[in-house]
Amino acid sequence: MKIFRGRLKNQLTLFNAFSKLLIFGVLLMLIPYFINKISIKNTDNNLYKKLDQLYDIIDSTGIESFIDEDAEIRSYGSYNILKAEYISIEQIKTDSLYESIESTRRIIENEIVDYRVISAVFGYDDSEFYLIEIGKSINDIVDFKRTLQRFILIFLLIVIVITVVVDISFIQSLLRPFDHIITKLKRSTSPHNFDYTPVKSMSSDFIYLENSINNLMRKIEIRFNDEREFISNVSHELLTPISIIQNKIDNSLNSDDIPVNIVNKLVESKKTLNRLTLMIRTLLLMSRIENNEFIKNDTINIKQIVDDVIEEIYIMVQAKELNLISDISSNLPAISGNRDLIFNLIFNLVTNAIKHTPEAGTVDIKILTTNSVIIFKIKNSGKGINKDLIPDIFSRFKRLDNSSEGYGIGLALAKKIADYHNIDISVNSDSNTYTEFILEFTI
Repeated sequence: MKIFRGRLKNQLTLFNAFSKLLIFGVLLMLIPYFINKISIKNTDNNLYKKLDQLYDIIDSTGIESFIDEDAEIRSYGSYNILKAEYISIEQIKTDSLYESIESTRRIIENEIVDYRVISAVFGYDDSEFYLIEIGKSINDIVDFKRTLQRFILIFLLIVIVITVVVDISFIQSLLRPFDHIITKLKRSTSPHNFDYTPVKSMSSDFIYLENSINNLMRKIEIRFNDEREFISNVSHELLTPISIIQNKIDNSLNSDDIPVNIVNKLVESKKTLNRLTLMIRTLLLMSRIENNEFIKNDTINIKQIVDDVIEEIYIMVQAKELNLISDISSNLPAISGNRDLIFNLIFNLVTNAIKHTPEAGTVDIKILTTNSVIIFKIKNSGKGINKDLIPDIFSRFKRLDNSSEGYGIGLALAKKIADYHNIDISVNSDSNTYTEFILEFTI
């Protein structure tokens, strides 16, 4: 049996309601059959009781109380005004005693009526035999069946509604601690802000689950803090010797007696040191973001930031002879956050797009608003990213394939800044034609 994907509480509730409806449907099909059996059985029992009562009356008062001895036709008949019941007694010529019940038709006052009839032959004074018939109108039986069926259906419906409500309430109460645990996990964006407040529960399984999660989160937080501290310390320690080496290279380059081949090697070394410095500063910046060291109370104009970024990188666009398209709405609302980090975020995405756009290619920047959200899109032509590799592009130092230089840590920093500001960042790409990064700022 397939169960829809969703919350456990909803799955249990739906299964509970479905099972109750299934039971109700099965009973709905079986009830008429059993009610019919019960109604006939009940009617037959009543007819037998009335036959026994009639025997008792005949034993105590004699057959003469029903049949006139001087009458030409020795018989008796009686029925009520609505013809719902009738009794008939008549003398017959037989010596066979029997009792039987059947559904049959009788003509009463020229009207055909369906009856359930008990027939019995009994002997009187060992010389006379009489046939007794007691009939019960089928219409009365049908009315009884309908009344009983209606009562049972209403009773079943009430029972099912009550059980469904009780079961749902019980499921809600039972799974409430589980909901609290899930909510804590959803609200936790990093180990250091996880809520360790105990959840009240009467279920040992949920208590064990919560304790396991808490222990695991504490271990993760310790490892996370150790890694963050290690990166911060190493980065600080590396900057000093790198700065010293750069100064020595600069001093060497200022000397007039250095051969050209040595100069070229020194220049390449300086470029490598610059890339290493940038990488270290980026790691330090990510560490500071993870430590929540930045205040997010600036009023930010996204259009102004994008204009500033375009102005700063325009020389790169000209160098590669790119076609830069900018479509920015002029009435964008302001957002709150840290301006320097948002500038860094957009700068990284724009420079990344330029870097991976072939010469004479196109870089398209769009900003629009919809449903209280500012949407920033930057799309560049050229070789895109394989869809299987897209989940890895925000990882630090991840190389997408052996032939690629990878996307470095610039996109990892972009992801870190976006998460710090609760900005949704996503990627669309076709491996042959384009790559598009999308930022969604909540207004």
